[in-house]
Amino acid sequence: MHADTQSAATRRADVDHLRVVALALLIVYHVLLIYTGREFWRVSSVHHGYWADYLLNVLTPWRMSLVFLIGGIAVRFMLSRPSFGAFVQERAARLLTAFVFAVVVLVPPQRFVRLDELGANAQQDYLSYLLHEAPFAVSYMGAHVPQFAHAWFLPYLFAYSVLIGAFWWGAPRAFAAMQRGVARVHAGVWALGTMAWFTFLEVARLQNQQGEHLFLSDFQAHMKFLPLFIFGVLIGKNAEFSRQLGQVKFPLWATAATLMVTSGALEWMFLHNALTDTPWLATRGLYGGAMLFSVLAFGNWALNRPSVASRYAADAILPIYLMHQTALIITADLIIARAWPLPLEMAVLLSATTLLPLAAYQLFVRHTPWLRFLFGLRPQLRAHAPTEPGAGDPANDAEPATDRKRLSFLAPWRRRA
Repeated sequence: MHADTQSAATRRADVDHLRVVALALLIVYHVLLIYTGREFWRVSSVHHGYWADYLLNVLTPWRMSLVFLIGGIAVRFMLSRPSFGAFVQERAARLLTAFVFAVVVLVPPQRFVRLDELGANAQQDYLSYLLHEAPFAVSYMGAHVPQFAHAWFLPYLFAYSVLIGAFWWGAPRAFAAMQRGVARVHAGVWALGTMAWFTFLEVARLQNQQGEHLFLSDFQAHMKFLPLFIFGVLIGKNAEFSRQLGQVKFPLWATAATLMVTSGALEWMFLHNALTDTPWLATRGLYGGAMLFSVLAFGNWALNRPSVASRYAADAILPIYLMHQTALIITADLIIARAWPLPLEMAVLLSATTLLPLAAYQLFVRHTPWLRFLFGLRPQLRAHAPTEPGAGDPANDAEPATDRKRLSFLAPWRRRA
């Protein structure tokens, strides 16, 4: 029996917890965007100002990075599928189904309720909008496509999964060598390297100028998220990496806290024209890398035990995330013009953004197989999910070449045993 066969149904509790944390922070991030003072988001509150940008600066440098790193770690446990085709089929059923459902059903209402603010035809009925305008909402490379909104990262995860799956089945010896190479470098060194890479990306300013995450032109995202995803796969079953991360957790936390405060101070100076943005962006890159590994270390240290609540949250978080932005924008469209006091307004927005999707999940999605499938979940709810707090040494984790169904098109490049 090869290494993964016995753990096909196992899970890492810290990965489940951190996945919930990552998507929950994205929900908080979107609520804060309503109050940003730097640019107009889909909805803008009368209480907008730089105060929200300082809070956004705490999350922005690492929030999506955590999603892709955790996505890679999770995929490492999915590579036990019997074949590459079965793996791709499973990833497509989860990620692409949820993406298409979100783009077709959940995203269009977000723009429809704001048509009057966008200067568009606000008198048309929703069916007419859905058929004639929603599919062509964004101009992209000479064509018009629907808005992907907050579901944009799902096809990225799918494409990265297919890439790493092809490597896993097509070049098992090279994959095993990469795992051994990663294992030879201390986790603290990987943290420093990530901090340096994030700083380069921040200062180089390679971001997508269209402002939309559209896969083919999103060079900045691929430069940042693809290496993190691959790294997550390579450390997914590396118990030694987790141990090393525990050794440096306190220096990581202290570094991240210091850089967070420094980044906020430099952002204040930039926003008040006291210096250029380069020092702030460089510090933000350092902070993003340090915070990413700090969160990972915290998960390994404090979130590595399963619970009933964590299993519920792990199942619920993707549907809640996919529904949250629609609930947020519709609620904001209804109440923002009333200019309620900030504490009341934000409390209503946070409540609507979390409780309405949670109620919809519990009442309709959780026990309905076809809805579960549309939201990227297993059609049948599992009674429990066995959890393994740790995982094996990657040096011995790679499956023997004879135990995998290889990809024939890579045969000429494979070294014979």
